[in-house]
Amino acid sequence: MDLKLQALTPLSLSGSRAQPAGREDLRQAAEGFESLFLTQLLKAGRAGLPGGDLLGSSGVDTARDMLDMELAKSSAGRAGLGIADAIERQFAPLVRDGKS
Repeated sequence: MDLKLQALTPLSLSGSRAQPAGREDLRQAAEGFESLFLTQLLKAGRAGLPGGDLLGSSGVDTARDMLDMELAKSSAGRAGLGIADAIERQFAPLVRDGKS
């Protein structure tokens, strides 16, 4: 049995990651992050409510989680929090324009 060992080549940081295709992808990713943040915020707020639910069941909990996700998705980028805008400003210099 022949065993061949090859040296590993180090990855360069500039070439190892895929670059976003453009500003539209960056905006979509930023709004996705804001949506995730809002979902977690709503979930934590609901967890802090006192008392039990009269109709408490796993189905009600699942429906409530889905409602929270949809509320967060629809308000991401429009809620005025500015998280998506800040992320877009932070990463804009790293994104190539589709023009070049």
